[in-house]
Amino acid sequence: MHKLMHGIERFWKEEEGTEVVEWALVGGLIVAVGGAIFAAIGGKVSTLLTALNNAIP
Repeated sequence: MHKLMHGIERFWKEEEGTEVVEWALVGGLIVAVGGAIFAAIGGKVSTLLTALNNAIP
């Protein structure tokens, strides 16, 4: 148990460990924003592309 606590403490103090967590959060935020944008404009883009497809002979 002592080794586990020591490993957690070392991970917490290291800069690389916190940097990895920060980048994971940034990546998750980017994915969430991209998904929200896709959900918001997906139907409109589909309608626009269908109209464009129908306009081309």
